[in-house]
Amino acid sequence: MKKKSLTLQVIIAFLGLILTLMIFGYTEVMAQQSPSISSTPGQRQTITKNRTSPIEKPKETSQDSLKTPPNLDKPTEVGIGFYLTNITRINQSDETFDISGYLSATWQDKRLAFDPNTVGDTEIRYTPEKIWEPALTIVNSPSGTKKGSVELTAHPDGTVNYLEMINATVSSNLNLIEFPFDSQTAKVVLESLSFDDRRLVFKKDSKMNGYSKDSFVSLSEWQILGFDSTITPSKFELEGKTYSRYIFDIKLQRNYQYYIFKVFIPLLLITLISWTTFWMNPNSVFATQMSVGLTSTLTAITFNFTVAHALPRVPYMTLMDAYIFICYLFFFSSIVANVTLHYLLTHSKQPETVVGLLHKCRWIFPAAFIFFQVATMTIFLVA
Repeated sequence: MKKKSLTLQVIIAFLGLILTLMIFGYTEVMAQQSPSISSTPGQRQTITKNRTSPIEKPKETSQDSLKTPPNLDKPTEVGIGFYLTNITRINQSDETFDISGYLSATWQDKRLAFDPNTVGDTEIRYTPEKIWEPALTIVNSPSGTKKGSVELTAHPDGTVNYLEMINATVSSNLNLIEFPFDSQTAKVVLESLSFDDRRLVFKKDSKMNGYSKDSFVSLSEWQILGFDSTITPSKFELEGKTYSRYIFDIKLQRNYQYYIFKVFIPLLLITLISWTTFWMNPNSVFATQMSVGLTSTLTAITFNFTVAHALPRVPYMTLMDAYIFICYLFFFSSIVANVTLHYLLTHSKQPETVVGLLHKCRWIFPAAFIFFQVATMTIFLVA
């Protein structure tokens, strides 16, 4: 009996030991999973505050404030300019110009002023995402502007220089009445995309304007005569706001020599050939006269189709159109004159009079041609 009691006590003691070990192990596991809380009063107060207080919105940083305009009480003056580096194409039908150049601007932002001794440099570079910039855009670009990299540089006094390389197609009204002796103006029109004249105004800076004198800038058909720039207000009716507008004018002169040798002189020679019928014997070569007149007319029409790609497609008559029309008119007139003279010579009782009239046509037609062409040149170029 005593032996059984001893065995029972040992089992109970063993179970108690196992239970004690299990409780101790569970306590250590829970302690590791729970957050560590210091026993100091200050730390307890901090933890309680973090648990109970609402989340506060972070205040605006100084970097965020740099995206606002430099002057909130008055417009920011932005000196602006454009430097042309190349004209790659001029489309006379669409009235567009393909240009490349540097767009530059300068303004004052005191928030970006710094001490060069502290910074260790005389300028600091920024990206457009970091600071305010005038959001310049070319408003007369129908296909959008291919913008390149933008360089923003701040100087110790807060002066900011903006430089951007652009490639754009710009539209400008072309007056081709004097073609091919015409002069044209390609316009680059700039405005701020986001700020009206209450926040931003342009001012002209002559140092930023110009064009490259390199030989590849002008096209073979055009010559750059100069440039001009103006600042004007532009009202946007939909918003009822007025924006400051900068206009850079590129003055161009057409090189007309190509059209002299490829159009004017060939048509003149074809016209002269059509007049050789007045030097033929009207009694025996009427068929030859008609053949020469018709061949000259068909040759001129074929020639016109050949050079049509070089002529502007405009809804009004140009000087070139008037010249070609007069040539066609004299082709037709020479054929009508030959038919009329042949008819009169066949049915007239006084053939000598008809022959005399034929001889007069040898000089009447050239004189009339010169008169009409000179009058046309005068009307188109002088009037």
